Amino acid sequence: MNAPSIPSSLVIHPAKADLLAQIQALEAQIAVLEEEKAACQYQIDRYYRLFRLHLGDLLTQTLDLQWKLSLQRSAQTGRRSDAEEAQTWRDRFEETNRAVREAVAHKPTNLDEMAERELRRLYRQAVTLAHPDRHINDPDHLTQANEYMVRLNDAYQRRDLKTVRELVQDLNDGRLFIPKPETTHTLEELQQIYQRLTDRQQTLQTEINKLKAGEGYQLPASQTDLIAHFLTLRERMQQQINHLLQQLKAA
Repeated sequence: MNAPSIPSSLVIHPAKADLLAQIQALEAQIAVLEEEKAACQYQIDRYYRLFRLHLGDLLTQTLDLQWKLSLQRSAQTGRRSDAEEAQTWRDRFEETNRAVREAVAHKPTNLDEMAERELRRLYRQAVTLAHPDRHINDPDHLTQANEYMVRLNDAYQRRDLKTVRELVQDLNDGRLFIPKPETTHTLEELQQIYQRLTDRQQTLQTEINKLKAGEGYQLPASQTDLIAHFLTLRERMQQQINHLLQQLKAA
């Protein structure tokens, strides 16, 4: 008996099959890079939250003194540029004060090792399925994907494993959107997708390298004793405050 023939609609051209395989490999690599970038950003944000927790009082005091000095200078000179500088110091003081209050109210969350691994695995899974690059030719899905990624990244940064689980479940259950199967794309569309993914991969690597070069990443990654580090900074900041107080009294 002859075997049933395969419908022509299900036969994938070899060039498309090869490109699809490359796209799938790129998507997996990008998901890993997206997770690495998010992990780097989390570590940096955590460092600066700790910085504000340990040094927020001195930081706001320093900015308050800078603001008062600039107000005195503005009153003495009457120059518009000095008035604008005083406003800048005021804005910085108010913004920093809000950030310090937020750091005190929302201390960094630490997950155990198993939960951390699950969080990172689920994040990569969600990025693979929902990244906006997959929906560039579908405006409705693109908007949904962008909104989804904002929610996903926010939950990841807060180490909110419960919300990340729910977001991944929404994807798996098709409650958000069903991506267009890549096999339905034309060869030209697949080539465009591949190029976008290649560009995204390069951009992500550049962004990760930049994040890793910053102090907020380098210090925790180097196993620096952060408590000792903050104590040293505290001594320096106190010296700066004393200097500013002297300037304020002399003005």
